Amino acid sequence: MTIRLSLLAASALLAITCSGANAAPTQDTIQLGALLAMPYANELTGAAKTARLAWVERRDGIRNILISDGGATPRKVTAYTQDDGTDLWGLALSPDGRTLAFVEGGDAEYPNDHAPNAGNAAIPGKETVRVLLPDGRTVSAGEGHSPVFSPDGRLLAFMRGDALLVGQPGQTPRVVMTTRGEITALHWSSDSRRLALEIDRGSHSLIALWNAGNSSAAPVFLPAALGYDQDATFSPDGRSLAFIRAYRPLMTAERGKGHFWSLQVYDTASGAEQTLWTAPEGTGNQFWAPEGMALTWTRNGQLLFPWEGSGWLRLCALSVTTPTSGSGATPRCLTPDGAEIASYRLSADETRLLYTANIGDPDHWRAWSQPLHNGQPVALSDPAEQVMDLTLAGPAIAMMATGTEQPAHPVVIQNTVRHLPVTPTVPNGFTFTTPQIVHFRSEDGRDIHGQLFLPPAGTPGPHPALVFVHGGPHRQMLPAFNPMGYYSNAYAMNQFLASRGYVVLAVNYRSGTGYGADFRTAPGIGRAGASEYKDVHAAGLFLRSRSDVAPDKIGIWGGSWGGYLTALALARNSDLFVAGADFHGVHDMTEPDHSGLSPEAKKREKDREWRSSPIADITHWRSPVLLIHGDDDFNVEFEQSVLLARMLVERNIPFEDHVFPGERHAFLRTQDWLNAYLWTLHFFDTRISTDRRH
Repeated sequence: MTIRLSLLAASALLAITCSGANAAPTQDTIQLGALLAMPYANELTGAAKTARLAWVERRDGIRNILISDGGATPRKVTAYTQDDGTDLWGLALSPDGRTLAFVEGGDAEYPNDHAPNAGNAAIPGKETVRVLLPDGRTVSAGEGHSPVFSPDGRLLAFMRGDALLVGQPGQTPRVVMTTRGEITALHWSSDSRRLALEIDRGSHSLIALWNAGNSSAAPVFLPAALGYDQDATFSPDGRSLAFIRAYRPLMTAERGKGHFWSLQVYDTASGAEQTLWTAPEGTGNQFWAPEGMALTWTRNGQLLFPWEGSGWLRLCALSVTTPTSGSGATPRCLTPDGAEIASYRLSADETRLLYTANIGDPDHWRAWSQPLHNGQPVALSDPAEQVMDLTLAGPAIAMMATGTEQPAHPVVIQNTVRHLPVTPTVPNGFTFTTPQIVHFRSEDGRDIHGQLFLPPAGTPGPHPALVFVHGGPHRQMLPAFNPMGYYSNAYAMNQFLASRGYVVLAVNYRSGTGYGADFRTAPGIGRAGASEYKDVHAAGLFLRSRSDVAPDKIGIWGGSWGGYLTALALARNSDLFVAGADFHGVHDMTEPDHSGLSPEAKKREKDREWRSSPIADITHWRSPVLLIHGDDDFNVEFEQSVLLARMLVERNIPFEDHVFPGERHAFLRTQDWLNAYLWTLHFFDTRISTDRRH
């Protein structure tokens, strides 16, 4: 591993700090490279009828798929050797676990757009569904994404833009239907006879049913509405389909007013649709849940769904047998109040609810088990772990855990026995610091949480300091490695910065997750007033108040929404933040579309968005900034950084800029993360650890 990292790091170093072609990598480069090379796992999936698990492991920047039976030592079933940006995702195991389907290439966030080419290959690869067969052969099923096996294992379905493809695993599938718009999700009925398709048509989304027994028949569309129909789930007998119907509020919608989503039930025999329940006015009247948190229909006629009616995202239940055509029914919420859930499953016998939640401590996520019908939750995960995702593999419970010194890795519980399929590793010569949970008050009195990374004991101070600002903004940084790859890397970088003598404060600002609906939907956030900047500013003041921090050497860094807040900090408070690193941030928050508003309201919204933009305060900007952006970014327009650079040039504000040709928003190559972080280190070492100049 060390040899590979030194070669990887040397190329980055030559671009940053070395003037000679034969320069050797520095210790900083080797250590940071080693942190980013630590094995990181994601895409955990299990077989329905056996304790077989599969996941993607990124090690030394190279992605491969591993398979484990019941938590035993895994075997690698792919043989990729390059950090070329080719992603592996969309894993699906057949019910018996003998066949694996996955996606090679493409972008999981934007699967129907052109495939990325972060490695700048002369002929870029395509987004391709591949199938690993029981005999060990891997075959291509063709262009597409998001494969799903039928419950009987006979068919494999996937999608490509507006097309649905179906075939027997290992054989060439065929296009069985096309439709206007993009197919975004597929859901089989338990009898494998029907497939529900969610179709996004931009202004609305709808659901169609394809009949596997009569593949030439036209699809049946459920009664459509002017909203977004999503999260379809079949009843156990396949005769009914439940789904969420959501409407998007106007920008000026008053918080808590209106009925913006409902639970609908469709009868596949009669074609009749009825409303099971409508979310009442108040908290939770707009649908929100983490991606992938589907509805679940139990065998005894209960529908499980996420709802934050109490102000916290909880799992709730309603009887499907007595639709009310309105909001008269009262959901029975199953998980504790004052805590949020991130994922859930039903045990195979449907007697227990398995889920992840931050019960008792909003900064600590654990896996829990409790009786489905009343009962107290019992922790499944270790107190030292952070767990936000779990799944089932036959009789086994599998979860993705992280720790202070360990990126995401699978943990398997079978017959109450805990298994670690992958042996934890820590880079030689690196000592992790345990982040401290700190609290401070923003100027309007909000209690803000953060994680404080301190330099090694005995390091002479006072120290330069940095505020780290996550993106999203619906994210939460933790006092451990993050389950998301983007923030797993950021946590490693914060650890490294602390080892280099910086005090680092990762701030969980309002509009983030984990602290309830009131925090996530706080008034005036984002383009409605940038009220979350109050928390970022308070984080800077918190650092300046510490005796171990040099008050004139405080910087800030972040990406995406964190890049936006970094730019806002430099534009508004160059007196506090003396330098900043802005990864692919938004700099002009104005939007062209304000449909449904009067001319006066449109002007008010436009003015408010402008005042929420970093470039609105460009005349106050004094501090130097580092700008980093991939020019194939689908999340934040590359032009946002181009615009800011032009304005900085005009005003002689010092900046450094770097572009990754072909890279997406979350860089696909570990080499590019290493380059970006080395640039960041060198920038802060130069701009903060030396005297500030204006």
